[in-house]
Amino acid sequence: MKIPFGIQKILYQLQAAMPNYDTECPFSKDEPLKFEDRENVKLAFAAIADTHIVKNDCAFKNLNNVFYDIENSGEKFDALLLAGDIAEFALKSEFEGFFNVYSKQTAVPHILLTLGNHDARFFFRRARKTVMDWQSKHLGINIGKKSYYSYDINGYTFIVICTEKAVLEKAYVSKEQIAFLDSELKRATENGKPAFVMCHQAFKNTHGLPEVWKTGDMGEQSDEVRAVMEKYNNVFFINGHLHGGICDYVEEILNEEKGVVSLSIPSYRKPNNFGIRDCGTGYYCCVYDDRVEFTARNFINGTPVTGEYTKFTYKLK
Repeated sequence: MKIPFGIQKILYQLQAAMPNYDTECPFSKDEPLKFEDRENVKLAFAAIADTHIVKNDCAFKNLNNVFYDIENSGEKFDALLLAGDIAEFALKSEFEGFFNVYSKQTAVPHILLTLGNHDARFFFRRARKTVMDWQSKHLGINIGKKSYYSYDINGYTFIVICTEKAVLEKAYVSKEQIAFLDSELKRATENGKPAFVMCHQAFKNTHGLPEVWKTGDMGEQSDEVRAVMEKYNNVFFINGHLHGGICDYVEEILNEEKGVVSLSIPSYRKPNNFGIRDCGTGYYCCVYDDRVEFTARNFINGTPVTGEYTKFTYKLK
């Protein structure tokens, strides 16, 4: 599909007006990531968000650093999650560059993606097909024409939910997708194991919303999706979108009794808005028989992140 010249012109004008976030970031091997209790880790994954890829060599090199960091650690990672806004304008060249980086890496065997509003707002059908076709092939599953799916790794379930329509900021989640979430969470948690749900947008009135961003929540179906999650024990919700940084907005306890938690992942490519604002920050997760731990990391520089809100430990219910 050829982009009309008028729209293309507006996109490049917007891109030209944006600050340049694509200085190549230095990467160090001097402080490798290490698991605290390696022998007892049952599942490990990294979580990043908002890569906002543009066709730029620095952007691709900086994206690749997350894999350099994982490889340099020597630890066994099972997956990487990217909580949406894969591309800046959802252009074909952006997705091609993104998948070129991801297809060459060997640091993690499984990559799980969801669409963000930047991926969906202009060319939703094309972006959904591009991303979900790649995801289907990579994971060996049949997502079809849907934008949501589930996938099991090491006996643990990841459920990816996503807008089903073009959106400016929020998401549209159909009744069918909510029923799918309910069914998969019931299956995933019936043996007492934690389950992980990923979506680009956060729930209403969480992570500083609406004060930090008036239009930053999931939208009309937010309460219904959250209610389904709160039916089950040990559910961890991972979102991006807010560019909040590492601060007191990262963690939101949705249901303490059942152990339902939401974590807002910082932006990878662009500087964040609060707390530790550095590009390249995210979290890695280690799952044990009795607990789940999330630890902050600057994947783009290969360095640890210290201070408040950099380590979260949850005892399983």
